[in-house]
Amino acid sequence: MRAPRPATKLPTMLATLVVCAHAAAQEPTPAPDYEITVKPRLCIVDRRTPACEPVFRITWRAAKRGYYCVLTEQADGALRCWPSQTEGQLEDTRRVSEDLEFTLNRGEDGPVLASATVEVLEKGIGDRRRRRRTRYVWDVL
Repeated sequence: MRAPRPATKLPTMLATLVVCAHAAAQEPTPAPDYEITVKPRLCIVDRRTPACEPVFRITWRAAKRGYYCVLTEQADGALRCWPSQTEGQLEDTRRVSEDLEFTLNRGEDGPVLASATVEVLEKGIGDRRRRRRTRYVWDVL
């Protein structure tokens, strides 16, 4: 009967595995093929001003050259289209009282490639920031 061999390869294999896992974790993630951003991303309304009307700055980027359009559900048709481009930007003024989504599509009727949402926050009596109690030094005593 043979005597078991000492496990000399196990620590080397573990060290290699740890180095490979560490290197894989540090690899940069690839950029998405399509991206759209909207600024501002937040609109605050209240009882006195039930809607806001900011100037939205919309930028988009695509990995491949093509025919792209920016759309929103508030508008009939595309806000703007770019033939044979990989990036673009536009400014749009809209009256907003509820969440609004901008999409990047391949053409006016094409599939949605990327989207960005403008959130509407209603500030009112039920807002948690108004319920927060003000604290003074003498409250601790």
